[in-house]
Amino acid sequence: MVEGRIIIAERKVETPSRAKIAIATAIALIAAAIILVVAVLPAEYGIDPLGTGKALGLMDLAAATGETVPETAIPEATIAPTLGAVSASRWGEAPRVSGSFISQPSRYKIDSREITLEPGEGMEIKYNMKKGAGLIFSWTADQKLLYEFHGQPDVRPPNTDSEYYESYDVDDKDGAGKTQSNGTFIAPSTGIHGWFWENPSAQPVTLKLVSAGFYDWIMENRHDKQTALDPKDPQ
Repeated sequence: MVEGRIIIAERKVETPSRAKIAIATAIALIAAAIILVVAVLPAEYGIDPLGTGKALGLMDLAAATGETVPETAIPEATIAPTLGAVSASRWGEAPRVSGSFISQPSRYKIDSREITLEPGEGMEIKYNMKKGAGLIFSWTADQKLLYEFHGQPDVRPPNTDSEYYESYDVDDKDGAGKTQSNGTFIAPSTGIHGWFWENPSAQPVTLKLVSAGFYDWIMENRHDKQTALDPKDPQ
């Protein structure tokens, strides 16, 4: 700077050479190729030549279609296992659920009865049911009863004796008993299925049992005597 004068120096802008442009372009192409192989191909097309897509969890994205799930498409995981598999409808109707309907050859039966158990007395009520037949039940008692819900299949497993049975529900938590039980039962085998109750108290206990289901007959085992019972339909 000279007194009375301002000198402005001009900066010369240097234009990149063709060689530098070529190198930069090559680096960009290599980076793009790496991204394509490492991320894009596994995520979009399920192609994973280097194994990086699996390591990064990108392969699952290739399986997603990105389409909106129809309202009628019910995920199988939301269906109870006992209902079977859900299959998509061919023409867009409601999805089909296998195993949710079990046809029966005859009308269901209804039974309602009241039983008095003396102190220390035990007894059984069982239903002769075919495999897959259903029973809806409720029993109540004015005092706690010890119980077990069990069944004896007509065809026993090999190497088992005539006393073989299968337990479905038993008061084995604290042995204190219950005053009621309600539920739905599906017979896992053809045979007789039902309850054993025992009155552990020093007083008589009144038991009320109501059931509706598909069975052939009812069997009562009391005082070591088995008796066939007719359903007592309240209607």
